Amino acid sequence: MDTLELKERIINDDKIEKILEALEMHHINSNNDKYIKCGMPDGDRANSTVVYKDNLHVDAYTRNIKDAYGGSDIISLVSFVNGTYFSESIKWICDICGYDYYGQTVRKSRLAEWVRDMWKVQKDGSKEDDEKLSPVDEKLLTYYGKYVNDMFFKDGIDYKTQMEFGLGFDLFYNMITIPIRDELNFLVGIKGRLFKDKISDDESKYFYLQSCAKSKILFGLNKTKPYIKEKNEVIVVESEKAVMQLWSKGIKNAVAISGHILSDPQAQKLTHLGVPIVLAYDQGAEIGKNGQIDKKYYPNEFNKFLENQELYVIYDKSRKILKEKESPSDDHEKWVELYNNHRFKVRG
Repeated sequence: MDTLELKERIINDDKIEKILEALEMHHINSNNDKYIKCGMPDGDRANSTVVYKDNLHVDAYTRNIKDAYGGSDIISLVSFVNGTYFSESIKWICDICGYDYYGQTVRKSRLAEWVRDMWKVQKDGSKEDDEKLSPVDEKLLTYYGKYVNDMFFKDGIDYKTQMEFGLGFDLFYNMITIPIRDELNFLVGIKGRLFKDKISDDESKYFYLQSCAKSKILFGLNKTKPYIKEKNEVIVVESEKAVMQLWSKGIKNAVAISGHILSDPQAQKLTHLGVPIVLAYDQGAEIGKNGQIDKKYYPNEFNKFLENQELYVIYDKSRKILKEKESPSDDHEKWVELYNNHRFKVRG
């Protein structure tokens, strides 16, 4: 469920007080038609916090509850009080209100639909893919089992890491299977990698055995959130394999976008982590169709973030360290060299 849908439903269903009670806010006073006053769970002031009924904006006079986008609303209040990541806060609110986090909510008003569509068009000139994330039955994984494989081991992913990420095998398609989980650790897809070294031109190396809305996923975030907080940095790579390669070397603060281009939902999820972001894409990601360097590529990626976002890029300007299409994570010695000497600050 996205934030606009959730807010609209909270307002329509008059659930604000229920949320505040669950947060253990005290002296909740809803006598005013426009707002509700209350106090923070660990505060003495009875009227330190004001929640507006028509838009869920929150004025917290004694605390800074603003999120990474500068927003101060019922979701950022939940994140502040519970100490949760914004997706976890949305799930918590859904549980309190009896809503299905993954399900289709009540039909949005025409105004809400218009606002969403206009925001998307202004953002990138087109509407974002509206495919919904939906959980997959965990029992599906019993079909593939949990198996380590030598192909990934030779590629720098140790057996322990393979087990930790739940890799399995599909005997019918002869594929290594990779469970795809969202940041709340729910299974939302299954990706397969053809189990052969040489791939012909008419074959696909990867495809989804159980499809998912991949533009809404940061692979690995379910496992790497605490390490991202500890390191105060998130490394963004292209592939699931790269996350596991880095994890095998003790670098556990990485996530993958499962492609070459960052989506707006992924950029938003990265921003909400509230830490510096390091883009570490494969060599040649910036190459255009004509084989020339696309000078707009990285700026287009950078522009998906806020102006004040602390942002870095790992980039082999010399083009002498990485081979074409090589990931910075493929060779650990190269990774150390790139991270230490070829990590450039973009902004922030």
